[in-house]
Amino acid sequence: MPFSEVTFHGRWLLEPSAARASAPATSFSFAFEGRSLAVELEGEARFRIEIDGVETGELRTRERNLYVVAQNLEAGLHQASIVKKTETELGCISLFRIQPEPVPRSPSEPNSRSRLEFIGDSYTVGFGNMARDPITGTAFTTTDATRSYGALTAQKLGANFQINAYSGRGLVQNYMGIAPRWNIPRLYEYALGGEAMLGNSPPWDFSRFSPDVVCLFIGINDWQGECCHPNPQLFDTAYADFLNILRTHYESPQFVLLSTDIYPQNCLSERVESVCAREISKGNRDVRHLYLETPRNAGLDFHPHFARHEQMAKALFQEIQSFSRKKIVL
Repeated sequence: MPFSEVTFHGRWLLEPSAARASAPATSFSFAFEGRSLAVELEGEARFRIEIDGVETGELRTRERNLYVVAQNLEAGLHQASIVKKTETELGCISLFRIQPEPVPRSPSEPNSRSRLEFIGDSYTVGFGNMARDPITGTAFTTTDATRSYGALTAQKLGANFQINAYSGRGLVQNYMGIAPRWNIPRLYEYALGGEAMLGNSPPWDFSRFSPDVVCLFIGINDWQGECCHPNPQLFDTAYADFLNILRTHYESPQFVLLSTDIYPQNCLSERVESVCAREISKGNRDVRHLYLETPRNAGLDFHPHFARHEQMAKALFQEIQSFSRKKIVL
């Protein structure tokens, strides 16, 4: 189907037959006329459904099917937003059809909204943030990227955003040495992170989204786990190299380098502060370091839970407000 009347947020690969995505918190929104709504989707995922600005429920998908997402609506024009809660680490989800077909909507979304990007690992995905305790549930059932610190920060700022995050991945090395060739900087270059390792993803077209602020929460997996950890100088150099790559992709964004306490090698904040100081000494005034407190994590596998994500979002919101070059209407 043609997608000209659909607004996509996040990294989507738009093909003639389908729109595909792997990243968490990707979404599509549109207007339609009718009393019911169905979408043809394929791929294992959970989605938040909003109709006319009200969250109406959750959709779970797996095999290709026409899934009913709304029924018994009042006749007339409606607005729908469907947001992916989960991360697709391997593969992607595919959108084939919307029934009834979307119709033009007016006014269009203003282009003046600020744009944020969040790059990271499972903390940025929102991994297990809705779990009732660290040992109950699975990543699929307890992760809600729409309630991650990134999505919450963007909501507070009224900003468009992307979350490009990859659970278990690090800057130099991944958690416990998994998939050593596929760290965050490499996966980041692809449109579909979950398809990249399978050889099924083209590079991402960076002209499609140019953020005003890029928040990097990377390095946790480099220093966690009972295995060897990177040389500090190697880590710092890799971080600086990644910043330079981002500068080539985007036009003068501000960078917020995030850190927190980790186990067993609690040196991430020290390393990020070192990177930030060195960047400033080189004349790069586009960086700042923000330490986030994440004690006593109660999410799945001891990840930050929802209340912690709210606290992280509050701190990041205040930090971005303090230096924003644009007037942000709350």
